[in-house]
Amino acid sequence: MRRQTRRTFLATVGAAGAAGLAGCSAFGSDDSSTTSTKSTTDKGDGKETTSTKGGNDTTTNDGGNQQSGPETFESFEKLNHWSATNGQGTLKKSTKVKYEGSQSAHITGSKKTKFGQIQRIDYSSDPANLSNKNLSLAYKCTSHEYSKIEVQLFAPDRGHIVSMTRTLYGPKGKWIRVNLGVTGQMDPKNVDLSKVYEIRIAGRPKDSNTTKPIDFYVDDVKTVPAPDKGKVMLTFDDGRESQYSKAYKMMKGYGFPGVIAIIPAALYDDGYLTQPKMRKMVGDGWDMICHPNTGAKQMDERSRKDQEQLIKETQQWLKARDYDGYKYMAVPKNVVGPNTFELAQKYFDVTMSFGGSPNAIPAIKKDTLISRIYGTGDLKTTKQYIDYAARYKQLTPLLFHDIGGENGFPEKKFKHLLDYIKQSNVEVVTLSDLEKKGMLI
Repeated sequence: MRRQTRRTFLATVGAAGAAGLAGCSAFGSDDSSTTSTKSTTDKGDGKETTSTKGGNDTTTNDGGNQQSGPETFESFEKLNHWSATNGQGTLKKSTKVKYEGSQSAHITGSKKTKFGQIQRIDYSSDPANLSNKNLSLAYKCTSHEYSKIEVQLFAPDRGHIVSMTRTLYGPKGKWIRVNLGVTGQMDPKNVDLSKVYEIRIAGRPKDSNTTKPIDFYVDDVKTVPAPDKGKVMLTFDDGRESQYSKAYKMMKGYGFPGVIAIIPAALYDDGYLTQPKMRKMVGDGWDMICHPNTGAKQMDERSRKDQEQLIKETQQWLKARDYDGYKYMAVPKNVVGPNTFELAQKYFDVTMSFGGSPNAIPAIKKDTLISRIYGTGDLKTTKQYIDYAARYKQLTPLLFHDIGGENGFPEKKFKHLLDYIKQSNVEVVTLSDLEKKGMLI
């Protein structure tokens, strides 16, 4: 197996790391993948709807080994290969709450640690081969507003672990598809993703002081073929003027486009963009996307009716002025309540929110949120996420507000990041670029 293919998978493997990959006999799915599956899906409101899913699943063999589209790896139709990690809660099947098929895996955390973890171990001569594939899985937390899901791959043992952790600021009680990216690695030079002997999936409350154990479900782990090159996205919230006078002018010298989440009501105010500047940026490949104006409140603190009105106003403003980014949204203040999530799925092709991790690509966009990472924190950590994008062929979207000035991210540090991205083996993209490149499926 080529070294590059192992890297490719690892990055996106982070995407769904939780389960396994199709075509792996030792870690293979409990049932065979099909192109269309009739399922009864719980919507989080106590009601269930029956639908046919998986119609986009395609498997094309080139030499007996090449996957061309999403493919089911783990359906959790049987749980005999899975068990709860000792001391970390319980595992049972759920036939009432599921994303796909007839059941899902239901994990309840330990009363002592509040943490829940399951594992699949196959000590055999035929371990899971996770090369050149990326992962995603369906996740639903019913106990906490904010939670974290983590997937670990033992490749091949506990001395060579690849970790993928995603922070979720909602939606509680809703199925969300998580396309995780790599957030940690142990002895990376000797990691061998063609020999994964153990996979662990864990959930925990984000609040370490909570007294309530986590309760969550996982289902429908899929794989997708990894791209040839990793991606970095430079995103900016609110439409601040420095995003033109500083970020745009600096990035133009590198040939980098960006993504700006626009608050229409703020345009032309002191310190904010004007349309002529926005048009110039769009002419150089930038996206102008939706960022509803919630004021001091979080989106989820408003009624569903108010949220929908704010979304429609922002989207219609961009669309009426021919900004193609009206199809995308960045969630204000990053909290995604159940109503926010449902409305985002209704009105937008893609929605972004803070997740603290890269993303596996191609990203399965149904029921998903694209995770962003604050680029204004520790530079060493930020550069590490750029490295993950390069090595593991995943997507790292960085989030900024002001560049320069008294309260903004220092221009010298921003230039340093641009230099680092330029010398890394990554491509700088926008959401529109991802769509054109077939990275949103």
